[in-house]
Amino acid sequence: MKKRLALILVGAFLTLAACGKTEEVTTAEKAETSEAVDTADTAEPIHLVWWVYDEGVPKDLDKVLQKANEISAEKIGVTVEMQFKDEEKFPLDMTAGDYYDMTFTCDWCNDFDDNARLGYFYDITGMVREVAPELYKAVDPWWEIGTLNDRIYGVPMLKDLGAEVFFRLNSDYYEGEKGLTIPENMAFEDLEPMLQMWKEDNPDGYPLYMGRHGLSGMDSEHESIVSSYLVIPYSKAGTPEGTKVIPIWEDEDYMNMLRCLHRWYEKGYINPDAATTTELPYSILTPVRTGAAWTGFMGWSNPETVGFNVKLSRFLGPNMSRATEQGALFAINSAAAEENAKACLKYMELLYTDNMFRDILAYGIEGEHFNYYEGTVIRTDKGADGYLMDNFVTGPAISASVVSASKELLADPDQWTKVYRGYDSAKQSDTKGFSFNAESTEAEIAAMDAIWDSYYYDLVTGTIDPDAAMGDLKVLMENAGLLTVCDEAQRQLDEYLKAME
Repeated sequence: MKKRLALILVGAFLTLAACGKTEEVTTAEKAETSEAVDTADTAEPIHLVWWVYDEGVPKDLDKVLQKANEISAEKIGVTVEMQFKDEEKFPLDMTAGDYYDMTFTCDWCNDFDDNARLGYFYDITGMVREVAPELYKAVDPWWEIGTLNDRIYGVPMLKDLGAEVFFRLNSDYYEGEKGLTIPENMAFEDLEPMLQMWKEDNPDGYPLYMGRHGLSGMDSEHESIVSSYLVIPYSKAGTPEGTKVIPIWEDEDYMNMLRCLHRWYEKGYINPDAATTTELPYSILTPVRTGAAWTGFMGWSNPETVGFNVKLSRFLGPNMSRATEQGALFAINSAAAEENAKACLKYMELLYTDNMFRDILAYGIEGEHFNYYEGTVIRTDKGADGYLMDNFVTGPAISASVVSASKELLADPDQWTKVYRGYDSAKQSDTKGFSFNAESTEAEIAAMDAIWDSYYYDLVTGTIDPDAAMGDLKVLMENAGLLTVCDEAQRQLDEYLKAME
């Protein structure tokens, strides 16, 4: 896993993130207030090939892109064509040398650090300030996310940068029917009386109905160094143990969550077949689920799709590392002509500084795919069907208007300002972007992966006693070479950190 030092968010960035989102806004008003970007001197716009992460190509893409290209051609003399690629296609086309001008890259897809290290990405260290000064200001102070060996190779598309995990609670039941107040934050074990309450009212149901992968986000409690079983807890950040690799059974915070799950399983709060359930039936209106998101997220709030009103309560995070921060970057092909590289930077600058333009690529065409309301965006049915993809795919989330679930369920227009303020108190990994090289221990890791997988589903669903199971795992995995792998991981990490001094 990977890491960067926390930086204090400056006022200029916060101003950018919150700009123009406190009142109902029309396209005309946006056009009047959008800051003009230099218009290209040439009659013919520069045409860029843009590799985009594939979440399914929206069927109205051509219509939306035509609208966006009309604007970018007029403002900066640049147009783009999007080529969508999935996690398998990116590395194949990258190594094959297929041409692109700019590309999506991150920690988990089209790996940024590896590609920058291999020389695939353009060094924009000097160019970005000269060509796109407003872009530089907008990203500052987060440029380290796109920096390797003191050189800038990628432009962070700022979104949620820390891992935050929430309980997704049925507020109609807990607040409306039972009169509780769901807090913004709660400890994992604090969920127990809420589970008991629902079970008493619904003795034949399971308040924590889950599939075999357990509750999503629990592993965000630690930074994984080797697979899922050699880790560094975020709770140790800033202490002498902040760079010590340990087996997962020594992570007491994680173990306590597993103990809670086992207790809840025995009390009948979790479905008995959880460890073998491969598909989670969302038709079952379980009152508690979990999910990774960010403060103010509205994606699970629409009762028409969820079945009831949802309120979030955070039980983990924010925890930050280089991996969590590298959720989305844009990089430029190192083989691109200088003219095209500059055009890419100007295009990225437009994404950051022109809210109207950013919203087109994020949500589609106003009046068709979305409408503005109270400083936020509400998608239309046609937008949800014809142009729906995550914000990070086409640019920075922080420069797009935030999405409300409906006129009755409004998001906070200043959401991102508050999210980034929360990062001031985040737990920050001490591993400085370390990534384990498993070449010398592949056999041991393969053996341990098989052992871990044989216990995993029972552990994360509470089906078995975690203390007894981890005792068995310790013996089996040590016999398979755990200590050898742990020592090698620690050696590599220590050498990496020493070289970073």
